[in-house]
Amino acid sequence: MTLTTNIGKFKKTYFFPILLLHLVLLINTKFTLWPEMVVYPYLLNNGFILYKDLINPYLPTLSYILSLFTKYYGYSPENFRLLTWAYILFTDILIFRISLLLSKNYYKSTLSLLFFALLSLSFYINGLWFDLIQTPLIILSIYNLYKFIDTKNKVSVQLAFFFALVAFFIKQQAVWLIVFYIAVLIWRYKGKSLFWAKAIGPVLIIFIGLYFYFAIIFTRLNALSDFFFWTTYFPFFKASSLPGYLLLPTIKQALVVFFLFALFISAVGKNLKHNIFILGAFSTALFAYPRFDYFHLVPSLAILSLVAGEALILQAKSKIYLAFILLPSLVIFIIFSYKYFISNWTSEIRFFEADIQSSATFLSLMTDPKDLIYIQNGPDQILPMAKRLPPKPWAIQFPWYLELKGYQQKVVDGISNSGTKYIVFKQYENKKEFDLGAYRPVLIANYINANYHDHTKISDSLWLKAKN
Repeated sequence: MTLTTNIGKFKKTYFFPILLLHLVLLINTKFTLWPEMVVYPYLLNNGFILYKDLINPYLPTLSYILSLFTKYYGYSPENFRLLTWAYILFTDILIFRISLLLSKNYYKSTLSLLFFALLSLSFYINGLWFDLIQTPLIILSIYNLYKFIDTKNKVSVQLAFFFALVAFFIKQQAVWLIVFYIAVLIWRYKGKSLFWAKAIGPVLIIFIGLYFYFAIIFTRLNALSDFFFWTTYFPFFKASSLPGYLLLPTIKQALVVFFLFALFISAVGKNLKHNIFILGAFSTALFAYPRFDYFHLVPSLAILSLVAGEALILQAKSKIYLAFILLPSLVIFIIFSYKYFISNWTSEIRFFEADIQSSATFLSLMTDPKDLIYIQNGPDQILPMAKRLPPKPWAIQFPWYLELKGYQQKVVDGISNSGTKYIVFKQYENKKEFDLGAYRPVLIANYINANYHDHTKISDSLWLKAKN
């Protein structure tokens, strides 16, 4: 039976039902719309200059894309949700297609797709964030690296680095994947300078050109130093030393990650294909450092899924693997997934719940569109929902931003000089000093306490303060 026939048969039996199953699960579980995904484009579309007026520690690609998206489709959470679901289903299709190219067996590709569709929910794929946007690029990138090593086609290695660099310009953690590629190529082509010049040279020129292009843009915006600080110095050298930034996995979280990779451990060394994808997945697992959360592991899960069908079937022939790896892993992931679905079986949008929407409506009625509003420990996402702007500079109230030397004073000066009329305030929680929700930036909090008074209660947790 030919590969084409297999694909045709697959489409008639498994492909669409698995996509439909994934979509049904996405629709019925909580969607996470991180506030930055809405606030960043909203402020960009309202005259804020990235990195100078608007603190964003990521390269500008996704923020600019979302600013274009919102110009046409607005800031409705539903539009972001539909965009995300379409992107996830595209990722599903890509995983199936590449898995089929690798295994040339649609039953194994079925298992690969099912593996990703079922596990990805528990790894919080149902949300819009940088790591999800990177995932198809990373899939295409590592597939082309494998193609190059398998066929020696230099175009493939150039494509591998190209897709990795595009992913890097979305979120800098993709550098770990690039480091992995370089290690693989040094191992295979050490000392071959001509190879490096022909294969990597053009991609390096593209990388330098893109950085130079952004440097020109932010020079014209008088924000070049801000661009380099927030996209290079801050994430690579400064952030991990700031209070509250480091968030390591709990024992339970580490156990889940251990069993995820344990599923594939005995496949390492079996053949080149498994080595590239499994070790590549391990390198992208570093995306979850220094602030661990499961959704940072979506690119890693996607890479493992490309060979999941083939690798799991291969290893299942071993009774030792079945008894000590596969069965315990199944138990772990059944419990893991059960807890996820129990706590997330809702169509609610996280961070845009009904009380947040009603607070935004209240704020739009109580204030004038020209009034500047500063959010103190509250939900910044009400700004685009209420169509109100904050003073410049703006930053989410994270300690790793506001504990930078001199930055609180910049915020206070912005509030003072702009004549900010209102403060939306949420009471600080009783937790550790630098925990989110409990962190109190002293200089900003003292200035607001001295210059603003309680005006109106917005909701059970929010107050509107007015200038004295």
